[in-house]
Amino acid sequence: MRITKGYMTMRILSLIILITSSYVWAHNESGVSTISKNWQMIASFKSENMMKDFKKLSSLDIDIAGVDHSAKIIDVLISAIDYKVLEKKGFDLTVVQTKGVSFAPDTEYQNPDEIEKFVHEVHEKYPSITKLISIGKSLEGRDIWAIKISDNASEKELEEPALLFNSMHHAREVMTPEMGLDIVNTLTQNYGADQKITHWVDSNEIWVIPMFNVDGNNKMWNEDSWWRKNTRGGYGVDLNRNYPTGWNKCNGSSGRRTSQTYRGESPASEPETQAMMNFIENTRPVFDISYHSYSELVIYPFGCRGERTATKEVVEKIGKKIAKLLDYKPGTAWELLYNADGGDIDWMYDAYQVIPYVIELNSRRQGFHPDYHRWRDVTVERNKAGWQYLLERVEQSGIRGQLVKEAKAISDFTVSVYKIVNGTPSKFQTYVGHKTGMFHIVLNPGKYKLTFTGSDFTKSVEYVVGDDLLVTTIEL
Repeated sequence: MRITKGYMTMRILSLIILITSSYVWAHNESGVSTISKNWQMIASFKSENMMKDFKKLSSLDIDIAGVDHSAKIIDVLISAIDYKVLEKKGFDLTVVQTKGVSFAPDTEYQNPDEIEKFVHEVHEKYPSITKLISIGKSLEGRDIWAIKISDNASEKELEEPALLFNSMHHAREVMTPEMGLDIVNTLTQNYGADQKITHWVDSNEIWVIPMFNVDGNNKMWNEDSWWRKNTRGGYGVDLNRNYPTGWNKCNGSSGRRTSQTYRGESPASEPETQAMMNFIENTRPVFDISYHSYSELVIYPFGCRGERTATKEVVEKIGKKIAKLLDYKPGTAWELLYNADGGDIDWMYDAYQVIPYVIELNSRRQGFHPDYHRWRDVTVERNKAGWQYLLERVEQSGIRGQLVKEAKAISDFTVSVYKIVNGTPSKFQTYVGHKTGMFHIVLNPGKYKLTFTGSDFTKSVEYVVGDDLLVTTIEL
């Protein structure tokens, strides 16, 4: 059937009428009907004090969908009952979308089966520069796929740093796997033709997990287009509140199963979380980007109010550089949004000193489900600058090396890093060494003392770090 302009006008008019009637029915003066209790909507409001309002919303266990800092607008995903509660609290809400009325995500976005097909086809086409693994099984038994891109992909090359780019901790954020697919396509299709890309692939082990929450995304496509969590018990666990670091620490998650930020019964209770943790322990990426949507933000650890990383002068400097390249807003979760405990980037940094970032793609104008043809390519092109900057930064100031004794790697050690200013050392960070004896510590230029400690040894070495990565071997 040919869709005429008049037909489209009628459809849009019908949609407006349906939204309006749904809204009126759900909020009539006689109270909320039994049916409308299950309805959900995205509503927005102007906030003169965003931090104060974030705190209020968190105390009410309201799902904050996204923000626009420049316009001081907050989006919330709420039920009809939530609407009444917020209205009584003085929030002046405008309904933006209503479930069952709004359009579903474009089918051009990827589902788990399509992701699986994609990574296998890429590996078959580029077998010499890719390696495909399942990092573990989801709750429902689906594989969580990771693809490595490197010049000798089937081998573990200790001299090459690892980087990770992962997408979709949250099932409804359909743009995020597109970032993973674009990274894979950009690197594989241009290898050997583009000098810079060839160098990155030859010099690093680049890992991409294009879809982490495979069960949740399957449910998003088949049952609930705004589903966020995994599928535990039908109620789901927010995988990005389930990591051990800071779990249930600062009112940055919920203990209520029906909440969008339900943290689970215990830290790392979910098989997906455990799979990511095992992968990080074995791979030890220097950098990580975890793609989310939406709000156009670059977020770095930690998620609880007032907490910052020991190496904030490094972590925040890099985060602010990425934000500048993307024209996004940088900060911690508690600076930009709200307390968030049990998140992946906090655990990665705390456990293994990975330098990790959450990048919130797109603005509230696009929301969770942007029009594919209008926004997909625009988004991935804009965000190329972020992940490519990390591939450049990994070769810049820092120290990479291996700790050995009689030509054998030391597998259990820590590194105490001291920054030396005017001859005086001050503690900078503690770094956990990898079981292969490798370490990669990202630093700003300056003078440092590294003290290596194991069960039966201690050894200190001083270094002057310049603009380029310093590579060394430490002999005991």
